[in-house]
Amino acid sequence: MSILPGTLVRLPNGRSGVVIPAPLFSPGRVLVKVQHGRKRWFKVDECTPIPVPC
Repeated sequence: MSILPGTLVRLPNGRSGVVIPAPLFSPGRVLVKVQHGRKRWFKVDECTPIPVPC
């Protein structure tokens, strides 16, 4: 499963974040912006997409 930039995700620690475009391509990993502007790499299978009501 691929997660696209702009997707809201639930992280393993219970927080949520937004997937952002990464400067480097890393297969199986995504760059996520979490609270306070921090950016961290997570494995794709660790992130759960959060459905957004339309």
